Amino acid sequence: MQDPRSRRRRQHLFLLRELVVRNLRARYAGSALGMAWSLLNPVWQLLLFTFVFSLVLRLPFDQEQTQNFGVFLFCGLLPWMAIHEGVSRSASAITDNADLVKKMRLPGELLVASLVLGALLHAAVGGVVFIVILALIGELSVATLPLLLVAVPLQAALTFGLGLGLAAVNVYFRDTAQAVGLALNAWFYVTPIIYSLFFITREPYRQWLEWNPLTGLVYLYRAAFLGGTVPVSLTPLLATTIGAVVFGGALFARLKHGLADEI
Repeated sequence: MQDPRSRRRRQHLFLLRELVVRNLRARYAGSALGMAWSLLNPVWQLLLFTFVFSLVLRLPFDQEQTQNFGVFLFCGLLPWMAIHEGVSRSASAITDNADLVKKMRLPGELLVASLVLGALLHAAVGGVVFIVILALIGELSVATLPLLLVAVPLQAALTFGLGLGLAAVNVYFRDTAQAVGLALNAWFYVTPIIYSLFFITREPYRQWLEWNPLTGLVYLYRAAFLGGTVPVSLTPLLATTIGAVVFGGALFARLKHGLADEI
């Protein structure tokens, strides 16, 4: 006889896969370009930021692993886009799928996980193309690519932990999803994505940037793609990820039993 826990686990994995496929189909339903948009959107952002910050403002990044601003920028955009999409969409995951939660009693954790995985898949498309381009222009560091095996799980766990807590809170306080959008906009500009960490020379501000968990994640991606070392401690990233998973999971567990009644 099959173990009930094993059967439940397999059911959840099946539901998770179906939710990811459902989200992808819904996202590109009626679209002529389909999955190509997952590459076109980051390319458009890359061109826009490159024009503004490399050609107009001419921000220096002399001490970075590359002197190609587009390469430097895209290393930071890849993890950011997945985190932004995963967190912002997860915040309203339960309220946007009220029927599934109410009628089917679908676990809210699966809704959040499906959105996080979907965001990672979108970023992966751009990541594969980016690796090919880096190889063609001679800037790819094959030896350090395994660092992605550290960066991606940390990124996924951080996104899931944040999304889980925010999804539960948003059911009770519907302004949460809007506030998350504002917070993410601010988080983008205090993360060295469009500018170099070495560009910040005033010690208090640079120290704040180093405490930002996404600073370590962005430079972990740059080290993975381009080689070299990570110029900041990864402790803030590790601590924040663990805190997000533990606190977000505990908060969701505390609020989950009343979610269906509050939607």
